[in-house]
Amino acid sequence: MAEAASKLPDDPAELQAIIRRMTTEQTAREQHFEAEQTAREQRFEAELQARNEAIEQRDRKIEQLLERLELLRHQRFGPKADRIAKEQLALFDEAELNVLLEELDAQIDEAKTPRSPRTEPQQTPKRRPLPAHLPRVERILDLSAEEQAAIAETHVHIGLDESEQLGVLPKQYYVIRTQRAKYAPIDAEVPEAEKGLRIAPRPAQILPRAIGHSSLLAEVVTGKFIDGLPLYRQEKIFAREGIELSRQTLSGWLVQLATPLAPVMAALKPHLTRGPVLQVDETPVQVLDEPGRANTTKSYMWVYRGGPPDHPVVWFQYAASRAGEVPIEFLFPEGADPPPEHRFYLQTDGYAAYHALAEQDGIRGHMGCWAHVRRKAVEATKGRTRNGAAHALVALIGKLYAIERRLRGTSAEHRYAVRLAESKPILDEIKAWLDDKARKVLPKGLLGEAIQYTRKQWPILVTFLEDGHLEIDNNRAENAIRPFAVGRKAWLFSGSPKGAETSAMLYTLVETAKAAGLEPRAYLHYLFETLPTATTPDALEALLPHRLTPDDLKIPAPEL
Repeated sequence: MAEAASKLPDDPAELQAIIRRMTTEQTAREQHFEAEQTAREQRFEAELQARNEAIEQRDRKIEQLLERLELLRHQRFGPKADRIAKEQLALFDEAELNVLLEELDAQIDEAKTPRSPRTEPQQTPKRRPLPAHLPRVERILDLSAEEQAAIAETHVHIGLDESEQLGVLPKQYYVIRTQRAKYAPIDAEVPEAEKGLRIAPRPAQILPRAIGHSSLLAEVVTGKFIDGLPLYRQEKIFAREGIELSRQTLSGWLVQLATPLAPVMAALKPHLTRGPVLQVDETPVQVLDEPGRANTTKSYMWVYRGGPPDHPVVWFQYAASRAGEVPIEFLFPEGADPPPEHRFYLQTDGYAAYHALAEQDGIRGHMGCWAHVRRKAVEATKGRTRNGAAHALVALIGKLYAIERRLRGTSAEHRYAVRLAESKPILDEIKAWLDDKARKVLPKGLLGEAIQYTRKQWPILVTFLEDGHLEIDNNRAENAIRPFAVGRKAWLFSGSPKGAETSAMLYTLVETAKAAGLEPRAYLHYLFETLPTATTPDALEALLPHRLTPDDLKIPAPEL
């Protein structure tokens, strides 16, 4: 220490300079330490924030997965209908309950209103009478002769006590043996004797070389495309009756029907786009032996429901793709647009491929589907958190459907006026509700996805206000496609593209017949029996479902 002090200069100015330099160095060291400390703290805070964000993101992901697990559990084991329990209204918070305040007040007032006591005893359920068109087999039961003799002096016969039971006769197959008269010339001098035998012409048949009559063909088509019976099951049913008809034979019949039925389809197709609305939907179908495609590749069955309101048309189209070009090429081949009087509204779900179709000149407007919106909202109510806001959205949509139920069966003009007066304010309320909730919910949660879907589809969800012919949802198209989806669970796939095209043709005929109020099997029997003699456009037009009534389809049964 003394040695260091001895080295210090004696000049005060030099000492002051040394002190200032040491002070500056100390200050620099302190500032450097503080900067390093601040940098370490900032790095720590950044790491902590990133870790917290990662934890928060993981928690959100876990919550979303748990929510979907709860939804899947409900879909697997819960009711399939898109309903929510009325008691779920109790989960709303105060702000959400304001949405349904008027309905709740009305329910409370109704509950407080004293009800008049029941003056009549409650009626027990009554058995519905059996259909009057069924034949009756009379069976009269009486007392034995001894019992009648025993009460002859004390009782008198006053009538019969009647009751009815429904019975069934086993299906009866029969063989139509056709015998054609043959004539031979007496000698060579008879005119045209060189032609040999003359035979009565064969009767016109839809499949001349088939062993199956038109009635049996109608039975096979009905079994597969209405009752969902695959051909291998029908083969076993025939075998129980001692009839050998292989599934290959039955399949061959169905494929062969495509050729004679083509003119009927050509006559029916123009009616599809002659109505104010065309509804479209699609569903997967497995088709084997498609050129250049694996058997596991999905194909699609497109369904179109249109036509004038008094005779709707349901059309099925098989396509190997789900691309938007499929309906465009079907409805507007080679860019052909319908005349202005045949322009129509398009109604679909939210599938993006339909937007290109909606831009075609033949489309008046594009209408969305509120059933899909409601379905997503109901799914949100079944999530893990049981969000009361989802119930509020379902309740608001329920207001729209309540108006539609009241308007069912009324004129298009009346529907248009009531929707503007009553539905539009509800739509405005829903839009404001969506905009408010979109900022408060998780975008990837069930409710967030329902809100985002609805906001994205909003421009086409309000189109139904433009025309009273429009429906609030696409359920009619979905109902038309349901028989195909149910049958698909039984027969699983089509064996070839030709088979898929034939299935589309036959589904078109049976579903259009059902939409026209005809019994499908009776219509098919009448069509198969009559079509071979229909050789003019007018005759083909007369075979379309909307040109027939149930009485027209009655074909006399053979006398056995």
